[in-house]
Amino acid sequence: MISELGTHVMILEKTHPSGAEEWYCPTCRRRMLLQWSPAFELIVLESGDQHAQHSGSKGGLQIGAPQVEDGAAISVAQIEDDEVSEESLRLWLDALDDIELDDLGDEQVA
Repeated sequence: MISELGTHVMILEKTHPSGAEEWYCPTCRRRMLLQWSPAFELIVLESGDQHAQHSGSKGGLQIGAPQVEDGAAISVAQIEDDEVSEESLRLWLDALDDIELDDLGDEQVA
């Protein structure tokens, strides 16, 4: 269910010394903390309108609702193994060729 108010724009209100960002929606008063690293974490401080789509931007990066084309979204889980080409995996395959996997475990532990 999408809110009648449409898309709300979140504003970066404060960056804490820990690096956590405090975002605020002036339309519905949603407030949340985002921690990007070392692991992404989102903490909702005030829920606001939970049905509204929220977007926001910082430093040229804009975050918004996922875009759906032709009536269907594609997730990573929907990509089948046979859709991955050998060419797209070339860097990984070359790196694995350089590793001596047969020698692993042959070393004696003192």
